[in-house]
Amino acid sequence: MPWTKKIRHLILVTGLSGAGKSSALKYLEDLGYFWVDNLPFALMSACLTHFAQDPETTGHLAIGVHLRDAAARARFQEYREAWSETVERVETIFLEADADVLIRRYRETRRRHPLADEMTVAEAVRREIDDLCALRAGADIIIDTTSLTVPRLKEHLDQLFHSGVDADLMIFLRSFGFKHGVNTDADMVLDGRFLLNPHYDDALRHLTGRDEPVIRFLEQDGEASLFLDRLESMFEYLIPRYRQEKKRYFTVDIGCTGGKHRSVYLVEQLATRLKRHDFQVRVRHRDLKIR
Repeated sequence: MPWTKKIRHLILVTGLSGAGKSSALKYLEDLGYFWVDNLPFALMSACLTHFAQDPETTGHLAIGVHLRDAAARARFQEYREAWSETVERVETIFLEADADVLIRRYRETRRRHPLADEMTVAEAVRREIDDLCALRAGADIIIDTTSLTVPRLKEHLDQLFHSGVDADLMIFLRSFGFKHGVNTDADMVLDGRFLLNPHYDDALRHLTGRDEPVIRFLEQDGEASLFLDRLESMFEYLIPRYRQEKKRYFTVDIGCTGGKHRSVYLVEQLATRLKRHDFQVRVRHRDLKIR
């Protein structure tokens, strides 16, 4: 049956079991998306047909996709391309977390892992990571929930899909501390540890890269400003070309040792510079509250 009304936005939410797919779907509902979870793969086209013809829908749909069957995974990209002919925008979100974190979550909640019929939870988690590596590689957005609380996951989805900010390429600038681990979903990672470190100044240690004394300290030798000049020039070149390729999200992580001084300063200053070029920018300081 032909679709009589275009679906404006279809989000396919998939990823590793225990990584937060259900939480993501529930919050997408708050953003105006009708959602369906754990739908048999064979019924997905029928669901889209019904949704496209329902006059009460908003045109925004999120579907939780559980591709544990090898045959379904093999056909997923074929189906996704077919849906793209009728849906205005189709995007795949892949949620993941470190294996040790997923194993701990299953042990703490005492839930059964979908693949754990004939293997341990640890074996099931690692088996699923291997099985879904190709699906992960083809995803539009990868969200690592290893260190994300549910409120942080909601905040991230809000930045990605809140109405009014999805027409242009969105640049996410994130500060972090290398000693707390590196994110796995960044498009680019920059290292600010070559700059003078305010941590070793007792008067600055308790402050952050947002505070004026730290800013003056970092700018005293001119290296931070030179670095920012080159980054600004690089993004002036890159962003228009990413726009031409219809890229919608570009995540840049800037790190220092603890994620409190240098990386925070660089993210804040770079965001200010990029906004002057009318680029859409969102800022997040991952480790600013960690002591």
